[in-house]
Amino acid sequence: MTFTERMTRLASKIGDVTQDFASKAGDTVQNISEKSVLASKELFSTAQDMGTKGLQASKELISKASDKAQDIGEKGKLTLEIKKLEFKAQKLTAQLGVEVYAALVEQKLASVNLSTPAIKDIIYELDALQKEIDKNEAKLGK
Repeated sequence: MTFTERMTRLASKIGDVTQDFASKAGDTVQNISEKSVLASKELFSTAQDMGTKGLQASKELISKASDKAQDIGEKGKLTLEIKKLEFKAQKLTAQLGVEVYAALVEQKLASVNLSTPAIKDIIYELDALQKEIDKNEAKLGK
């Protein structure tokens, strides 16, 4: 097995593990967000049974709490998506290193650049991932 093949396998395994982690974390964030919204709705329902004066104050408080819980859930989802994209970018960066090594050492090319086919594809994909990360970070307010 060549060094390039070993590095490709390692990069793939790292990517698989990080994507599995990101997926499980996403499910947890989704679950927490849904439970927060449900709890807020239950609290709102209970508050409706209170007296007229207390009811209006409770409605305002519950509405704010519900909005805040939803905002936290959305930010958690965005943060998780950013992490997933960053993991994918790390995997691609490792693959880029493998491709550069293969071109320079195994194929004995004098140099590599953006017109080198395997390099070009990875660079464009990394660029697209970075744009997606930037877009999500802007939504997040970073």
